[in-house]
Amino acid sequence: MLVADYIETALNVAKNFEQQRNPLLQEFYLRRTHHEIMNKMCDPLIHNAIRKQCLEQLYKPLLALKRFYKVHNNTAQFLILEREARILSHEFNPF
Repeated sequence: MLVADYIETALNVAKNFEQQRNPLLQEFYLRRTHHEIMNKMCDPLIHNAIRKQCLEQLYKPLLALKRFYKVHNNTAQFLILEREARILSHEFNPF
């Protein structure tokens, strides 16, 4: 799966930044991955098979962001991202 591999690679990069104690770049990669998946899922010009994979795999970067924000005591930021994901996944559901 193309989308799953992309997410796995991005999460590994973020994990490397966590090990290097660089939370700014860790958050950047997690948020970038989340937004990239959201953008592809909502783009009607992307093939429906890819959009479906994005919808099915969206939980992975979202859970990583939840863990990140929980560790850094910023759950309000996570709740904003979660709400955005919930609204957009309902609105742009490719099925």
